[in-house]
Amino acid sequence: MAGLVDAVRAKVDERCLATRCVAEGCSVNMTGAPQPNLLIRMDCEGLDIEDGDSKCDFMFISDDGDWVVALELKRGKPDASDIVEQLRAGAQFAERIVPRDVTVRFLPLAVYGGKAHSTELRKFRQSRISFRGRPVNVELLKCKRRIVEKLR
Repeated sequence: MAGLVDAVRAKVDERCLATRCVAEGCSVNMTGAPQPNLLIRMDCEGLDIEDGDSKCDFMFISDDGDWVVALELKRGKPDASDIVEQLRAGAQFAERIVPRDVTVRFLPLAVYGGKAHSTELRKFRQSRISFRGRPVNVELLKCKRRIVEKLR
C-alpha cells in the first residue's frame, strides 16, 4: 500500500517540489524533519490554484506521523488576519490532495521573524482552521527554527 507521501506525490507536478522552505526572507529549518517527506511550493504554476486565489507558501507532507502542515512565512511582524486566510487556503488545498481514507495530523503553521504584538498573538490563539470538518489551532514558529519543534 502506498504511503501518504507517494499518494500526494502522484497528484503534484514534480516542478512544484522544493528542498528548502524559504519565502519572503524567512526560512524554516528542515533538519530532523520526519522522513520520507514532500515539501510543496504553493506558488508553483503546476498546481491547480487560480491566479489571485489565496494560498500558503508551502505544504509539508510526511509519512512518519502522517503530517500535513500548511506553512505561511513572513519576515516581519505577523498579521493574523492575512496569515490565517492563507493557512485556510492551504487547508482547502490539502483536503483536495490528501486521500480521504488516510488519517492525518493537520497543522497550520505561521512562521514569522519580527516581534509579534500581543494583540496579534491573541488573534492567532483565537483562530481555528477547519480541516475535514474539525477545527485546528494555528501554531506559531519563529523564522529559522526547526519544523520538528512543532511536530510532536
